[in-house]
Formats: sequence, structure tokens, C-alpha cells
Amino acid sequence: MSFSLDGVALSPGFGLGRAVIFRPLIFEERGGAVPEEDRTRERERFEAALDEAEAALMRLEADAASRLGPEKAALFGAHRMMVRDPLFVEGIREAIAAGRHADDAVVAKTAEIRALFKALPDPYLKERAADVDDVGRRLFRILRGLADPADLGGREGGPFVVVARDLAPSETALLDGNLVAALVTEQGGPTSHTAIIAQSLAIPAVSAVDSALERIAEGVLLAVDGLKGEVVVDPDDERIGSFRRDQEAFLKEQEEVELLRDLPARTADGLSVGLWGNIAGPDEAAKVLARGGTGVGLFRTEFLYMGRDEAPPEEEQLEVYRRVLGALAPHPVTIRTLDAGGDKEIPYLASLVGPEANPFLGYRAIRLCLDHPDLFRVQLRALLRAATEGNLWLMFPMVVDVEELRAAKALLRSCGDELEAQGLAWARPAKVGVMIETPGAVALADDLAREVDFFSVGTNDLTQYVLAADRMHPRLKRLQDPLHPALIRTLATVARAASTAAIDLGMCGEMAGDPQALPLLVGLGFRELSMTPARIPPVKKSLRALRASDLPSLVEGALAAVTTEEVRQLLISFRENS
Repeated sequence: MSFSLDGVALSPGFGLGRAVIFRPLIFEERGGAVPEEDRTRERERFEAALDEAEAALMRLEADAASRLGPEKAALFGAHRMMVRDPLFVEGIREAIAAGRHADDAVVAKTAEIRALFKALPDPYLKERAADVDDVGRRLFRILRGLADPADLGGREGGPFVVVARDLAPSETALLDGNLVAALVTEQGGPTSHTAIIAQSLAIPAVSAVDSALERIAEGVLLAVDGLKGEVVVDPDDERIGSFRRDQEAFLKEQEEVELLRDLPARTADGLSVGLWGNIAGPDEAAKVLARGGTGVGLFRTEFLYMGRDEAPPEEEQLEVYRRVLGALAPHPVTIRTLDAGGDKEIPYLASLVGPEANPFLGYRAIRLCLDHPDLFRVQLRALLRAATEGNLWLMFPMVVDVEELRAAKALLRSCGDELEAQGLAWARPAKVGVMIETPGAVALADDLAREVDFFSVGTNDLTQYVLAADRMHPRLKRLQDPLHPALIRTLATVARAASTAAIDLGMCGEMAGDPQALPLLVGLGFRELSMTPARIPPVKKSLRALRASDLPSLVEGALAAVTTEEVRQLLISFRENS
């Protein structure tokens, strides 16, 4: 029987496919003993699981090498070798022979070896604990008959719609757009990293779908509308026909806006606005240029640190930064320094952070980097060396006061002095700036503006901090709206500070790619808007239809509004009358 589920639109587009359910893994023993006559069969189950895990990791390694580069592929190679590691495997075999269930033996041995590695003094060996845990969980999933979030290549009957409580950024990044028609999650809002990566991969996605794991059965056909935020379960022929017509109309509209790719990004009366792309790796630079973008407003370097066992060394980072700067030259590339923490968990840095009740308000980003200069210096040195290849705009995240900013700038200068003393080629960034994403940075915007060359507003975090609303919480959808009057007035404060100091003002949050919000942002004074590359053409279409001379009255009305709906209706009326 067909029925619909409503959620929040995360990534535009339409996806039709069979549901694959990713349930949260409860990695625990079930207990009980295996009778002696059944132990051979239990051993055979385990050996078959080893073979299956090894084959899956070989597929993932090859896929990661072609799509994500050799660095990401190395992780799966290390896991593949651990599947056959005698220390790990023989202990499980002994436990099975003694009467434990194979999955229980995997849980127990994983915990034992993980604790062993964690207790070692060598930092490199400590980090092997994460590998052990990943391999143990992979074997556990196979023995329990549970899906592996990272591997859909061995399944039949695709394309698939992945249904999950939530997806970690590293899990989302590994999904193959050729196999995954859409994503449906119970958690996560329009500014979550699942949304950001889904958009970059052009996978339609809907979040905040209440009880999706309970209401959607494995294998059922799903039609996912990433524009409306609707999921139709087991659609009939009529609904499928309507869905395909909507899909065709969407693709036709995409083709039309693509015709604007090579036209300048400016209003009808000649005001130019930089339309840039947000990316997570050098290979995505081509997508920005292909969509008509003229720069990168946010290169998320944390993805270099994810999906591996240790921080990337200087030479590896140098190569990545050189590639992206060279690919975009002479256009600006804004590279954000490491923003670990919050919903961007990096296992080998977890020991530095420790358990946190409120990770979004915790030990993350610039706080972590300044306290661990050895980690930070590696990145800063690589960035300074890469700056010889292009137009580097260096950006510090999560800054709350001038003291943090000055400390980061001092460390940057120290790294330059060190490179000079070593005789290595390097260059100063063309510009140094900060992300404005905390209320503290807004309150001190005038002071910060005197210290930097540009502001880039990160509306994803700024919205949740200004409105005290966790952006991952499905019940707080109303407070995840960047058109809230409190945020509009906050943006105006930042814009005034940037204008007074005569520095560049940009935005790299998801609000920057919203054509509805565009007139307001341009009217406030934002001159660089960075977004998922796929959004550049439709935003350019909207920009070219605007007249800058019409915007001051719109801004005045928006700043006088007292409800989100008033702001929205003002923008709708402006669009209809323009």
C-alpha cells in the first residue's frame, strides 16, 4: 500500500530505487554457548565472513582509488590486511572452538585488541585501534546479516535509496552516485554535512523523516523528491508516472540554466557578484569551473584527515593544495584550516578531544589547532608552500575573539619564517580571513575586521548558534531557517563591519546557494557567494534578473520584519514584482 512521508529537502533532484536500510550497529555480544556439535558450522560461518569481508574491501579499495585517490584507498588496503592478521583472526578461531558464537567472538576479540593498541605509548600504534574496530564491525555485520554502509557494489537490484538514522560524512562521501538514487535520513538538517556531501555528489536527499527506519521496509520501492522533501513508499503506476514527469521537468530546467554558464555573474544593472563553489577535494575544482564558477569560497580540508589512521603529512597536503590552486588559477581558492569536531569526527584525533556532551560547542576547529601546534604547523607549512601555485585565500574557522585570530596569524608567520630559514619556496596568502560563524565573532566584528582581509559568513553554524537550535535536531526544523529575523539582523551587523573596514564580504553557508535569499544577500553587501557547484547556474539566473537599485528598500523591509514568515513573504513579493 502506497503512502507518503514528509521531511526536509536536503539535496535537489528526484530518485527512484529500492530501499536499503542502514540500521545503527549495536556491537554487543548476545551471550550463550554453542554446543560442541555445532562449533564446526560456526567456524565455517566465520571463515565465510572473512572471505566476504576481504572481497568487499578489495572492491572498496579499487573504487576508492579511482574516485577518491590513493590516500583514501590506502585505508581499505590496511583493513584488508587486518582481516587476515593472525593476532586478530586466530584469537577469534580459538574462542569459537571454545564454544562462543562467531559474532560474540568477534566482539570480544575486537575489544581486547583495541584496548591493547590503545595502551601502547607509540601514537602510530595507538591509532591502529581504529582499524581493528572497523574490521571487527565489518565482520560482525556480515555474521549478523547487516548491510555495510560503504559497500553497495555487491548488491543486485539497484539503483538504491539509502535509508538511515543519519550518515557520517565519511560514509556519505563513499557512496557511489551510479548506485545510489537518493538518501533518506531520520536526522540531519539542510545544513548538515550529509546534505553538503549529497549536494556535491548530486544525490537527491531528504532528512528529518520521522520513524523512517520503522516505516520503510527493506527492498520496497521509494520515490524521493528532493525539492519538496517528500518520500513516497511503494508508489503505484500513477504516482511513478507523475514522479517521472516532475523529474524530466527538473532536468530540463537544469539544462536551461546551464546555458548561462559562460555569462558573467552580475545584476541587470551591472553589479558583479562572485559565484564560487564549496568543495572537499581537488578533483571537485573542475565541477566549479564547469558550472561557471569563478573561484572556491570553501575548501573543506577536514576531508583530507578523514577515512585514514593518522593526520596527512606535509608533503601529501602540499600536493593536494597545489592541485586545487593550480586547477583554479588565477581564480581565488579559499582554503579553510582544519575544522575537526562537531559532526566531523576524526577517530585518531578523538583522544585529543575526549568525550563531549555538546560537541558543537566543544573542543573543535581553531581551538584544537591552537592547542596542538604540531598538528597545525604541518597544515600551515603545506599551505604556505602551495601558495606559490595560485591565488590562496586562507581562512580560520570557529574564531570567537581577536586573541584566537592573532595567535593563529602568529603561528602562520612563524611557519613562514621557518620555511624561509630552510630555503623552501613559499608565498604569503593573497588574503587571510575568518569565518564568521559564532555570536562572539559577530559581537567583535568591527575588531576582527581590522585584523583580516575578508569575512566569510558560515550560516550553517551561525544559524544554530544565534538561534540556540541544534541543526541536526529534526524537531527544530523551524529554527534551522536562515530567514529568521535574528539571523538577518546578525548578517547586517557583519556587513556593516566589513563595509566600514573596506574588506571583502562573502558567504559560504548553504544560504549562499538559495536563489530566494539572493536579493537580500546582495542588498546587504555580500559580494562573494560560495555554494555547492550545482547551485551556481540557478543562482546566476536569479542574479542576472535582479536590479541592484531595487535592493535597498527590500533590505529595509527585511530588517524591520519580526517573523520568519514576514521575511519570506517579502522575498516572494519582491520576486513576483521584479
